[in-house]
Amino acid sequence: MKLKLLIRLALGAMALLASTAAYAEPYKIAVSNSYIGNEWRVQMIKFMEAYTAKNLKGKVELTVNNSGTDAQKQIAVLSDMISAGVNAILVNPASDTALDAVIEEACKQNILVIAFDQPVTAPCAYVVAVDFTEIGRIHAQWLADTLGGKGNVVINRGVSGFPADTNMNAGMTEVLAKYPDIKVVGEVYGKWDNAVSQQELTKVLTANPKVDGILNQYGTYGALQALLNLNRPLVAMSGQGENGWRIAMLDYKDKGLQGVSAGDPAVIGAYALKIAVDILDGKAPADKHVAVLVPTVTTAELKPGTNVFPDLSPTLDADTDIPGANLGLTIEDGTGK
Repeated sequence: MKLKLLIRLALGAMALLASTAAYAEPYKIAVSNSYIGNEWRVQMIKFMEAYTAKNLKGKVELTVNNSGTDAQKQIAVLSDMISAGVNAILVNPASDTALDAVIEEACKQNILVIAFDQPVTAPCAYVVAVDFTEIGRIHAQWLADTLGGKGNVVINRGVSGFPADTNMNAGMTEVLAKYPDIKVVGEVYGKWDNAVSQQELTKVLTANPKVDGILNQYGTYGALQALLNLNRPLVAMSGQGENGWRIAMLDYKDKGLQGVSAGDPAVIGAYALKIAVDILDGKAPADKHVAVLVPTVTTAELKPGTNVFPDLSPTLDADTDIPGANLGLTIEDGTGK
């Protein structure tokens, strides 16, 4: 009995030692990105690489793999990363549930796993993400305040069935429910695309001669073009962090356009990397779900060269930091120039 007890105690001590083992520098950190088909994702990776070069030289060896939207391909990539013996994996997942088994296997191998931008359901993983419901609340509260709690509103949604669309819309409708004098006179699915948003909003604006505000997810520039092409008065509108939307806010502010820009920043990957290094250094956050504060800019707060870039691509994400993160990055870090 004593021998069995001693064995159990020894095994417990070994497990504890393994779970708290120090990681040796340079830390080997692998990034598993899924979709890479838009400028936001390209920026995301460039910001991570720039943050490593600027702040983690000699401390981190960063590798990046883009596997596409097929969750099975990403699982294979994650398995290879585990076999390579990395210290941490940062994953922007193709699925919130399909990766759970391979993530749990990584955790068993004493590999830190952080899902960023989008969550996973594996209990051992950290999650670094914005709350899309909160983004919807920010948009709707700003619009309600700007309209004085009354008026006709159109909602330009994203892609039906996607969690980001569902959650943003839930936040918007939650706020609007507090204002009975705000009437939603139209709802369209702009599919997070400027051309589709312009087409769909042209229809709903034509059918509704009095619209006082538009709540957009993405596709905000398309919504603006719909108003301009119909020679309609410019109204209060919300949008995310696209540089093009902020340029429009700047260009049309003297023509009656009032706007707010608040969304999921491409610099979130660099923030997840910063948190990963903190954890490997033994400074883990108190909660495994790290809420990312939403960068928010109104028309009055626009500063060319700081949070809007008139000479750069309108499809860029214009945020270079996250409130409280102090990443020390510039827009050039996200463009590779």
